[in-house]
Amino acid sequence: MSSLTSAPQNPAEASPRILNLDSTHLGKEIDLEACARVFVDRLIQATKSELVLRLGEGQVHLFPFGAVVFLGIEPAQAEVLLAELTPYVEMPASEKVVDDYLIEIKPGARDQVCFEQVVLGEEDPLKIQVVASVLAQSTTLEHFEKMAERMLQKASSVTDGMASGGRIPLTLKQMIRFIGAALSARREIVSRLSIMDAPEVAWEDRDVDKLFHDLKSNFEFSARFRSLEYKLRLIHESVEVIVNLTNTRRSEFLELTIIALIALEIILALLGA
Repeated sequence: MSSLTSAPQNPAEASPRILNLDSTHLGKEIDLEACARVFVDRLIQATKSELVLRLGEGQVHLFPFGAVVFLGIEPAQAEVLLAELTPYVEMPASEKVVDDYLIEIKPGARDQVCFEQVVLGEEDPLKIQVVASVLAQSTTLEHFEKMAERMLQKASSVTDGMASGGRIPLTLKQMIRFIGAALSARREIVSRLSIMDAPEVAWEDRDVDKLFHDLKSNFEFSARFRSLEYKLRLIHESVEVIVNLTNTRRSEFLELTIIALIALEIILALLGA
């Protein structure tokens, strides 16, 4: 892995080098305050939206929305730190989503965002921080996409069962669990969409802000958002249908119960007469 030592001062003598970024979505949330206290000896930077730690010759970027990005870190070192972070992750993900990206430091070159890497003309800490932030956002967005896809598949299996069998293929308990899980997943996704806002470092520098938007375009955030919103609407509509049918089934059961009780009362009255 490439180290993060400063580039040579003379750009003409500097040669391009690669920085490896590896991102993992760990869970719903990472307690940055607790991590700052526990890893204080490795602390480089601490804000409400990001924690940067030193690990060997590399860096680790932690984000409150549950993602961690390793910069220039060997896989074995990363696994050790991931284990150390476990107590500070709320609702760990059952399936970890991972992604990677490259930064090429090419002294004197124009900043350029490519499909698998970004080229930077200098090793600017703010720009590197933005790249790490966008990669973390993309990884978390993929986690949400997979969550929505799972819920949509469950909703489809229910509606397909209704179409083929003419009834809801679930017991009342299973329906309640499904509705609860769908609403919980939808609420978590909607409440976390604000994580895709521009990081603080992009607010004060025009070049950094441009890099952020170029990276968002490269990772297709807009198209992925539209797809996610569409899936969320389908899930919401499916849940509404199931709830309405459940209420209708309960109403019909109550009506039949009332009719049966009235009939029983009439029969008892006739027998008594």
